[in-house]
Amino acid sequence: MCEHHDLTSPLGAVADPAVHARPSLGRRALLRGAGGVLLTGGVITAGAQSASAATSQNGWTAGTSSQIPLSSLAVGAATFPAGVRTGDVYTVLRYVAVQFNATVEALYSPGCWGHNYREISGSTSLSNHASGTAIDCNAPDHPLGAAGTFSSGQVSAIRAILSRCNGVVRWGGDYSSRKDEMHFEINVAPGDSRLPALAASLGGGGGTPTPTSGWTLVRQGDTGFRVSAVQHLLRQRGHAVGADGIFGSGTATTVRSFQSSRGLSADGIVGQDTWTALVVVVQGGSQGEAVIGVQKCLTARGYSTGADGIFGSGTDAQVRAFQRSRGLPDDGVVGSNTWQALTA
Repeated sequence: MCEHHDLTSPLGAVADPAVHARPSLGRRALLRGAGGVLLTGGVITAGAQSASAATSQNGWTAGTSSQIPLSSLAVGAATFPAGVRTGDVYTVLRYVAVQFNATVEALYSPGCWGHNYREISGSTSLSNHASGTAIDCNAPDHPLGAAGTFSSGQVSAIRAILSRCNGVVRWGGDYSSRKDEMHFEINVAPGDSRLPALAASLGGGGGTPTPTSGWTLVRQGDTGFRVSAVQHLLRQRGHAVGADGIFGSGTATTVRSFQSSRGLSADGIVGQDTWTALVVVVQGGSQGEAVIGVQKCLTARGYSTGADGIFGSGTDAQVRAFQRSRGLPDDGVVGSNTWQALTA
């Protein structure tokens, strides 16, 4: 963990052969619960000051997992325990994690961290993790206080991520004092217009989409890979529509036409019934628009693959890896459950 977590007295190395060559995380890091409590020698203690009306260092309301809205975050082979703050924060931090996984280095678990209600180590200020507005990436490889843990190429990739985030995200490697190269945090206060603007441009539609019965609602005004998936599935079903990832009036009209053709309520909103009617089962050997939709979803989820519409061995391997990360049978077949997970 980072300076926003307690690494001052590690009690032992990570008992995980997959990370045996990496620096120790410490038992205390691994025993910290999702609600911000710390289990030390079997004793449960509070993670920081009272959560009532508390704010983290960046001005966001802080609290335990039952007091602030959190959404689970999983990217590549990693999960971020307790997740991050729901809405625009989630959209932006998920983008950072996905791009880190795709362009900097592969994420792994344990070693990535999200919400944690506690003070900054050595300070009385609440960590930005306490408000669900920060993540740590591959903490054992980039320990607190260490500088130069990334290669020059990796730093360039991190700079590209930060540039895309337009000042909304700060990297701990840029701290003027103690470096924290694992750490990325929201660097604007609540209400700053740059955050929702960035989230919308990243395909978040201004916040985390509302799930319905496991499927994610997609509607006019949304942008991003979910919209692309809808558009490619519509094209697969024979409907003429652009595949630009923008849910404009043309896409809404096409969705309504498809809904009418299936006897569904023609409201132009892609929810459970419309998704179920739209999705096409694809697998090794499949070709076409639906495969492109799968490939774009995989890439957005951190499983980079070309979008050539050919379900070859590379796409198959990425589908299986994604399925394993979500606890699905890794059969390489993109059916309803895998589509649902891809577009969640």
